[in-house]
Amino acid sequence: MEALIRPEIGLMFWTITCFALLVLLLAKTAWKPLLQAVDERERALKHDRHSAETARAEAEKARAELDAKLAGLKTEIGRRMEEARVSAEKEKDVIIEEARKSAGMIVESAKREIDSQKIEAVREIRDKVAELSIMVAERILINKLDHKANTDLSSRYLAEIEKDRPELKLEN
Repeated sequence: MEALIRPEIGLMFWTITCFALLVLLLAKTAWKPLLQAVDERERALKHDRHSAETARAEAEKARAELDAKLAGLKTEIGRRMEEARVSAEKEKDVIIEEARKSAGMIVESAKREIDSQKIEAVREIRDKVAELSIMVAERILINKLDHKANTDLSSRYLAEIEKDRPELKLEN
């Protein structure tokens, strides 16, 4: 084991010589392709890094554009919703106003119908009362008065009733 620890000059010379020859041989054959591969790998990594940064910048730019478009769309949707709400309010008001006018016309028509029916009913009652009065008077005064006198008597009687009860008065 001592022989391994003790240096021998011949062995050292041949070891250094072999090492130098190996370095020269590797420098001529293997170092250039190896260094080219390392340089090419380094260039590829730089290119990939640059491409990734460019893609990232483009993605951020696209995201910013999309965010701006989204904000614009939200604003547009809000504006259109407001327009639709205002339009609906106007339409609702128009429909309500038309309904009120229609209801007013119906009420007015009903009032006119009621008034005409009331007048007709009063006229019918007046005619019936006159007829009944004439019939009663004819039976009572059958021998004393003629038909013309009975009609005059009933007209006076109706006039008195209309004075006492104005709601029964026939309106022309």
